[in-house]
Amino acid sequence: MGAGTMGAGIGLSFALGGLEVMLFDISKDQLASGIGRINQVLELLTAEEVVSSDIAERALPLIKTTMDFEKALADTQMVIEAVPEVISIKHDVFKEVEDLVSENVVLVSNTSGLSINNIASVLKNPERFAGFHWFNPPELVPLVEVIRGKETSDVVVETLVGLARLIGKEPIVVNKDILGFVANRMQYALLREALQLVTDEIARPEDIDIAIRQGVGFRWSWLGPLETADLGGLDVFYKVSEYLFKDLSSAQKPQEIFSEKLKAGCLGIKSGEGFYKYLPEVGKQLLRNRDIYFIRQTHLVKEMKKGCLSD
Repeated sequence: MGAGTMGAGIGLSFALGGLEVMLFDISKDQLASGIGRINQVLELLTAEEVVSSDIAERALPLIKTTMDFEKALADTQMVIEAVPEVISIKHDVFKEVEDLVSENVVLVSNTSGLSINNIASVLKNPERFAGFHWFNPPELVPLVEVIRGKETSDVVVETLVGLARLIGKEPIVVNKDILGFVANRMQYALLREALQLVTDEIARPEDIDIAIRQGVGFRWSWLGPLETADLGGLDVFYKVSEYLFKDLSSAQKPQEIFSEKLKAGCLGIKSGEGFYKYLPEVGKQLLRNRDIYFIRQTHLVKEMKKGCLSD
């Protein structure tokens, strides 16, 4: 449900796994844009030898599109909601969906951080509902979060974990409904500190990004923060935490530098300016370079894991 960047990418991920997908949107243009994006991604995946041309050719026919709500839900086994992050829209979608599908159909939301329990509150059978959060670009980023609502059944959680693994994703289970779940809570904690460092003129935005890319972020595709602490020594990390935690930003709302950007219409790459300026052709190339980097990084991590296991 929804053929934007996330909906199209999620649909493609399932099709590459050999599963039939019906991509629904209320906009004809959005559906066309979604299929256009899918074709571009398939071209990149074959060029980078992530998938063979045969697999790509088999995947595309598995994706159908429709603007007919009832047709979209006919004979489906799972409904994935990827509509805008507005709770009232999500409520309306799921109320309509539940009236049109059988009781054994699994219902999930790709929300980035809205309450799973809140979304489920409009359902007659909330035990078959869970969060199923993917990351942009969904066809490339391995992580998928399976979020358990207070009434989500174990069977649904196990089904989603198994399904994610079936199509080559790396699922984690979030055992309690919490705003932002796991990954976004950590991402926004880092963003809050980065904004504070810019606000306090500790470093320029470009230097802060370099510090992450070439420092801690350089390690994070292989080591998580708790693994890093283990390898560095918990005694060392504890001592640093004692004096550093109390000095970190505890801002309870986005810093002024953030709101000023929005007031000025600086929304990032989509408006041509955010913390950096982007020419149209440069912005497109940046996104393509990002995707190529993610693909090659994924290759490396897989090779390393195989090598470690064989050793």
